[in-house]
Amino acid sequence: MGPQRDTETERSRAADTIWGKLRLPVAVLVVIASATAIIALAFDARQRFLGVDYAPTETVERELVLFENGLVTLSAALATGPDSTPDAIREVLDRIGADLDRLNAAFAEAEVLWAPAYAEGLAQLRLFAEDAAPLTAADDDAVREATPWIAAALPDLQAALTRLSLQARADHEELNARNRAIIGNSLLRLVTLTGILVAVLSAGSLQLLRLYLRSREQADAARRAGARLEAVFRTSADAILVTDWNGRVLDCNRATLAIFGHPRERLCGIDAMDMLFPAEVKEAQKARVVEALRISDPRIDGPLRLELEAIHADGSRFPVEVSLAAARLDGEEIIVALLRDISARRGAEAELTDARDRALAGEQAKARFLAVMSHEMRTPLNGLAGSIELLAQTPLDPHQRKLVSVLRASAEILLDHVNSVLDIARSEARPSEAELADFDFDRLLDDCIANQAGWAAGSGNRLDRIDRSGPIGLLRGEPARLRQVLLNLLGNAVKFTRNGRILVETATIDDMLEIRVIDTGIGIPVEHHERIFEDFVTLDAGYDRRSGGTGLGLGIARRLARNMGGDISVTSAPGSGSRFTVRLPLRRPEAAPAQGAPEAEPSQDALSVLLIEDNDINRFIAQTFLESAGHHVVTARNGPEGLAAANDRRFDVVLTDIGMPGLDGLQVARLIRDGGGPSARSRILAVTAHSLAAAPEALERAGIDGCVEKPVGRDLLLRLLHSPPEPALPMVEQPIDTAQIRELRNQISAPALAALIRQMILDGDAILDRLQALGPVAAPEEVRRLAHQMAGAVSTFGTGPLHRRLRQLLEALRGEGPTAAHLAALPDLWQRTRAALAEEGRCLEADDTPLPPAQV
Repeated sequence: MGPQRDTETERSRAADTIWGKLRLPVAVLVVIASATAIIALAFDARQRFLGVDYAPTETVERELVLFENGLVTLSAALATGPDSTPDAIREVLDRIGADLDRLNAAFAEAEVLWAPAYAEGLAQLRLFAEDAAPLTAADDDAVREATPWIAAALPDLQAALTRLSLQARADHEELNARNRAIIGNSLLRLVTLTGILVAVLSAGSLQLLRLYLRSREQADAARRAGARLEAVFRTSADAILVTDWNGRVLDCNRATLAIFGHPRERLCGIDAMDMLFPAEVKEAQKARVVEALRISDPRIDGPLRLELEAIHADGSRFPVEVSLAAARLDGEEIIVALLRDISARRGAEAELTDARDRALAGEQAKARFLAVMSHEMRTPLNGLAGSIELLAQTPLDPHQRKLVSVLRASAEILLDHVNSVLDIARSEARPSEAELADFDFDRLLDDCIANQAGWAAGSGNRLDRIDRSGPIGLLRGEPARLRQVLLNLLGNAVKFTRNGRILVETATIDDMLEIRVIDTGIGIPVEHHERIFEDFVTLDAGYDRRSGGTGLGLGIARRLARNMGGDISVTSAPGSGSRFTVRLPLRRPEAAPAQGAPEAEPSQDALSVLLIEDNDINRFIAQTFLESAGHHVVTARNGPEGLAAANDRRFDVVLTDIGMPGLDGLQVARLIRDGGGPSARSRILAVTAHSLAAAPEALERAGIDGCVEKPVGRDLLLRLLHSPPEPALPMVEQPIDTAQIRELRNQISAPALAALIRQMILDGDAILDRLQALGPVAAPEEVRRLAHQMAGAVSTFGTGPLHRRLRQLLEALRGEGPTAAHLAALPDLWQRTRAALAEEGRCLEADDTPLPPAQV
């Protein structure tokens, strides 16, 4: 129905438009036709009136009367008897003949000469006239002899003449009546047409009056709008500049004169780019403006917005934001530019940047503090845990084994607290880090339940599992994070439940996996349902204080769930237990793993191991673990000593600590790989107490094959030693992150995103031109401002290499370090990024369909 309605609307609009164009010509034609008809009818009525005043039938009647008088005279002449003279008779007969000729002419003029009603009488008169005609020339005797015949014919002639007179009078009355009827109809039509003409003229007059009033209203409105626009133009705090397409200034407001410091007489008529912008960037900025006007579509993009550098009349420079729009006025193409001095905004941005940098510095200080604390705490923990494990392998009496068990439990609790604090730093430092793998969910859940089953039984609890949708099977996700979430929820359920039941339910709902941990414990008040997910929050109730805890577990669990694309919610009430629900995206493996022979146990052959560890206790513990498995161990107390040993002979494995004074483990590994010595192709493994130091990209660059965090138990260390290294794939970093572009595309329309990319390219060109124009001795504050502006702009589009280089430049400027290398690298990085952005923009303009979300 929608397209049909639109079509009908368009047709109606077209019909209205056509009628609007034809309305005046049609009215003129109606007026002309009415006037013509009125003139024709008036002329016809005039003719009819003339016909009434003079009708041929009146002539016929008059001639009949004359003829009748002649007969009367003849009858009188005959009545005298013998005294009547022939001359008198001949004279009367001659006059009667002449009267008959005139009577025939009158009948002929009245077009009734041959009418049946007149034919008989006229024939009788004509016959008498013909018979009497010879008497006018006869002698007296002949006349006297014809007198009786004439006297006998007179009554018949008078009777015929009477009939003719009556018939002529009747025809005259009928003709007059017909003329009167015709004249009446003509007058009626004349009045009607005159009324129509008057109505049309009145309607036209009303229409003209309405048009006049409307035009006057429009003129008044236009005058008021012009006055308002003039007031806005004159009083605007922003500079308004009107130019032609050659850049010649046509008009400007007072704010333009105040901002740029030039008088109106000097500005009008000159090239705005020559007068208002610095000479060294004039051509580049002019090219940007022309290109922006050429490629933009105001109907989609709206007014163009550019940030340019302007110059005051006194030579000082300042940044301006320029809004451009092309328009047509009186057939002339013009450009309207609104210019705003953004020096204050730039200052505010700089202050915000400083504040943000200080906040980031505080976060980095906190991260460094956590890293140091992780090293300081994990290093003695590693020695403690290793010593306890070695002590447990020696002959002990029951009391000693109980003490060792207490020591081990205390060490594990302490390590759990350390890990909880460091998990926060790790999630903040690398929140998007994901290690996807295919795993058996049912087995993972069974392992988690088995891990907590002993503790649950010790508290008098029954731990059960119900699969509402049947076995889940193989999934693809992050098993390590999921295990940590489940263990945290199960541990809390066991901790806060005594002599009750803990139920783990699983279900699949659409494309989501739900895991519910339900207990009959003490419950949680509604007002604390969100608070318990905050860091370091513990509720002063029931078993909480007896069970201990840092208050970080649920906060970390929710962070991990959200990092996996899901969430955790809670439903609980005091005394009614709790239900924690984990909702995660249900992802299946792309292909089922091949069923083959079970994985072979790692080889237990003796290996030659170079152990580089600066802590004596940790070095002793690790050496003991390795030698107990039959491996040959050579130890080194620091980085240089270990590097010398690796260059002296070949080792199967090099095991190094990362956090060492002087030459750290990353540098040692890199030097071993690059040195080409006997151990250059050996496996290099790392252990670290720094939770934030072991970034995967840093390990890969150093050539390290694997890394674990302290404390390291014997089994873990031996598994790491024998596990084959995973092949490292070369990383080719792209100029932009297409996944981030795709995410932006899902949030806004393709034309809008393409317009943003075009604006980003224009801004990037301007900033880079300005950086290059500053030269090698530029003021650090100006470079810092431009670099920060560009870094903030490009970060939205996932420009990893360029954004990282800009951040390095800002760090160098902040620490007064060398900046030349960073500045030299920017043009090439920008050109690569610019080309990639332009290609993405073209793709967006060509395709306006929603893109699928990026696959991890």
